[in-house]
Amino acid sequence: MIRNEKDFSSWLDSQLSVEIPAHIIAFNINVYESPFIVEIVGSNEFDAEDEDWACNEDWVPKVRSIEVSNDLLGSTWEVAEQNIVNMARGYFKSNYVNAGKLKQAKAFAVGFVDGNLNLIK
Repeated sequence: MIRNEKDFSSWLDSQLSVEIPAHIIAFNINVYESPFIVEIVGSNEFDAEDEDWACNEDWVPKVRSIEVSNDLLGSTWEVAEQNIVNMARGYFKSNYVNAGKLKQAKAFAVGFVDGNLNLIK
């Protein structure tokens, strides 16, 4: 379970620790509500004008998702989304070993499934 930003960064770094196929050019963190769960998926396409690229699941990690503590996410889905976006930005700017894989991608985003994306990159 993710309880804080360190847990989030450690989880994301472990998800990205495998060899990512060269055709994966964009990543998205999907957020699910009730219970709050996050997962990262990779896409072999990206279109800044069409968020449907994030629906592609051309790469998924072996352990697909992890639950996020409700205490961390706040009282509304908007607060929850912003907290996850902030943690994703923190990881992206960090020196974690695998953050470079996201920096090299064409895009990195966060968003609730069936919602709009928040582009980190």
